Amino acid sequence: MIKPTRLLLPLLVAATMLQVACKHRTAAGISEYTSGPDTPPRAVIRDGVAITLRDQKLTVIRDGKKVKDYDISTSKFGIGAANGSHRTPTGVHAVTKKVGEGQPKGMVFKGCRPTGEVVGVNAPGRDPIVTRVIQLAGLENFNRNSHSRRIYIHGTPEERTIGRPASYGCIRMRSADVVDLYPMVHRGMPVVIERCSQDMYLKSEKDSATPRINIPTEVVATLPKEGARSTRTLRSSRRSMASRSGKKQLKQTSGRKKLARRTVRRSRS
Repeated sequence: MIKPTRLLLPLLVAATMLQVACKHRTAAGISEYTSGPDTPPRAVIRDGVAITLRDQKLTVIRDGKKVKDYDISTSKFGIGAANGSHRTPTGVHAVTKKVGEGQPKGMVFKGCRPTGEVVGVNAPGRDPIVTRVIQLAGLENFNRNSHSRRIYIHGTPEERTIGRPASYGCIRMRSADVVDLYPMVHRGMPVVIERCSQDMYLKSEKDSATPRINIPTEVVATLPKEGARSTRTLRSSRRSMASRSGKKQLKQTSGRKKLARRTVRRSRS
């Protein structure tokens, strides 16, 4: 007879190795933010939002100067733009839409829609998107999938993790902070995500030699609109529905005619 301990031992070893691998993957992601020198950004914005990953800060910029900043939390898996990586992408982005105006703090969102459930700060075992959602679209070749990846700036009930990497790719904020930020941003506003620190970014803002980022209005006009359906799609849908309805009516009419003919035949016989 095989003892139960002999069966359990390989399972325990495998589970321990899996835990170590997961911790190693997370730790590697966190170290990625601070490894290497604090290098300047490639370019800066005149008006918009700058997210600096090295120190987990979100800074509102106006006329090249800091107006306000907030502590944030980006991906615990590190920096990157690959689909399914759960990493936070870098580069130039733009706001595509904002959701949640008027909703209470802690309102849970799924698919950018409020569910009606409100979650408290640091609620045990809960990690949904809450309070406000600001969706981003990447404007560079390497980050153009940010919109389809659903990279958001949003509130989190896990406020105890703010200030260190803890998300699955999005930029998390305290509920009070994302409510404060919400009216300051608009569709088409540039949002740059850089590896550097806030100090390095603001220093580059003062350097006239650093290139400035400007998003043309024609680019803003082509930004994706989540959930929007084109007129052509709506017309096609309506035609399809009308066609199905017409076929159903024709089938019902045909059935009634057949029944009438049978009734006549029976009455004649």
